[in-house]
Amino acid sequence: MKVRSWYGLTGEIEVENELWHLVRVGGVALKHPPIINLLLRRGLPREDRLYLSFLHEFGHLQTLLVALIHGTLMLFARRRHGRGSLRSLTWKWQALIAHQAVWELAAESYTAYYARPRYRQIYRRYPNPLGRSIFWIGMLGLAVYFTQRAVNS
Repeated sequence: MKVRSWYGLTGEIEVENELWHLVRVGGVALKHPPIINLLLRRGLPREDRLYLSFLHEFGHLQTLLVALIHGTLMLFARRRHGRGSLRSLTWKWQALIAHQAVWELAAESYTAYYARPRYRQIYRRYPNPLGRSIFWIGMLGLAVYFTQRAVNS
């Protein structure tokens, strides 16, 4: 399905199977396993699972600026505090994990916001408290911990 973000970036999203999702922006295609979606959407009927998975992938496009701002702020904070080199492999891994966790939280927040009533109805009918708790608590913990480590290490 062709999509356009609120700030004008266009792309294409495919979430038609359980093994791979495809997001294409410009000439760049990112084919990836739907790990987060598998965790969050476990036990949902196919139609609901694909609907929420599509919104989650579109949420990445819609919240790209959030992810970029987070990454930029980590860079500025690290430089401002006079921390070590940005070339450090440890720093790169910490920043990458923090960045991805923040972006996953932003994308799923977009999904929950965009599909508000349906999102709540789906999870009331098909509760997945373990998967949702692991996602929300886990991603929040990774985002906070690794952002702090990346800025202060």
